[in-house]
Amino acid sequence: MYTVVIIDDEPWALQGLAEIIDWEAAGFSIEGKFTNSEEAFAFLCEKEPDVVFTDVRMPGVSGLDLIEMSQRKGLKCEFVLISSYEDFEAAQRAIRLHVWEYVLKPYNAYDIQNIARVLLRHLRDKPGLSRLDWNASPEEILRGSETLRKRIEGYQSGVLYLCSRPSEMSGGVADGKCVPLLVNGVGSAFLVVSSEPQEAWPAFPSDERKQWGASREHRNIMASLPKMLQEAWYSLWCGFSYSSKENVGEIQFYLCKNMKEELSLGKLAERFHFSEAYFCALFKKGTGMSVIHFIQYVRIHYGAYLIRNERKKLQEVSEQVGFENYSYFGKLFKKYIGQTPETYRGESQGNLGI
Repeated sequence: MYTVVIIDDEPWALQGLAEIIDWEAAGFSIEGKFTNSEEAFAFLCEKEPDVVFTDVRMPGVSGLDLIEMSQRKGLKCEFVLISSYEDFEAAQRAIRLHVWEYVLKPYNAYDIQNIARVLLRHLRDKPGLSRLDWNASPEEILRGSETLRKRIEGYQSGVLYLCSRPSEMSGGVADGKCVPLLVNGVGSAFLVVSSEPQEAWPAFPSDERKQWGASREHRNIMASLPKMLQEAWYSLWCGFSYSSKENVGEIQFYLCKNMKEELSLGKLAERFHFSEAYFCALFKKGTGMSVIHFIQYVRIHYGAYLIRNERKKLQEVSEQVGFENYSYFGKLFKKYIGQTPETYRGESQGNLGI
């Protein structure tokens, strides 16, 4: 999730912009709101957010002055200027300063939603962070990520976190560090690397809303990055954490990758070279859930992700996550999500301004 700061000397305008759309649903987190541009500048220098919405005319330091000061400091924020009236000189200066967008008041939710949508695409394609391709092979990552290789050289193990609030994950880990990444087709991530095993790391902040997902710990970090990406992606969007019990995390990942297939307990046990009884007992001990319960859980939560983010018919979503019978999918969806798929789609599209 990308970070946003809003600056306007009129409190009502400041709060209005903060509440006009669901910023988190649009892919952004509001990190600061300021009526004083000098205080805002100090915050920008410290935090360097991704996007800044600022009014043009403010007492003391104007919005344009703020942008110029930020650029002299080398900040890489994208600026969106907001003005109450057409000002030709301000517009000319904004162009010279490479301001990303110039918005006239009064604006509405549709205007801001469109700006946020285009900004999101722009930021995902913006160079600067180490970039990974969702479908890249280990060889492609090794060949194309020399910068990334240097940043993680010397670290023995790593876990990849996909975060909708990456700023919450930015603390140090043991004697390791967090390496920010851009993942094509996914968004922001942090690769956490350390010379200590994962069990020695301090705990990350808990978040009941499940704002992040994590891969399992891997030792050969560069070669394992594609798999770590997939593991973290399923963890985030299917809403679970991998077990540290031997073999159980690998079983969880296999069930996610093959969720739309017909998964019988006998074949699953055979696939991992266990008896069916031992396989079921091992999984229950490692996750606190039965195998069938876990399969239903990830299918439904992945279905919820598809409903929120893709324009597919609900029947297609049902089939994509392994349910040929739509009524059964709807029944389980209501059980796990608390709403019917139809109600959930209506609310999700409303939040996205669709």
